[in-house]
Amino acid sequence: MGLLNMRGQIVTLINLARLMGYEYAAPKERPACVILKNSPENPDYAGFIIDRPGSVIDVEDSFCEPAPANITSQEARFIREVARLDSRLIVIISRDIITEQ
Repeated sequence: MGLLNMRGQIVTLINLARLMGYEYAAPKERPACVILKNSPENPDYAGFIIDRPGSVIDVEDSFCEPAPANITSQEARFIREVARLDSRLIVIISRDIITEQ
């Protein structure tokens, strides 16, 4: 999607929706992004464009289950598992997506 200068560190911005095969609709408001640090061995950062910020939550392993069988092969490249929280289903994205890009 582009590059971002975050306090002198160049961050690659990724449009996850486009990577997963969804049509990209430009947000009506100013887009936000989530910045992830890859790993201690690889200090590069990557950012994901998001529609709107939400809450940061801790998900216990006991809430997680394998990704559903009805996801597309394109989605399966990125979805590691899903978590059931209350009445919501949260998709857990593989952190390996950073190294693949």
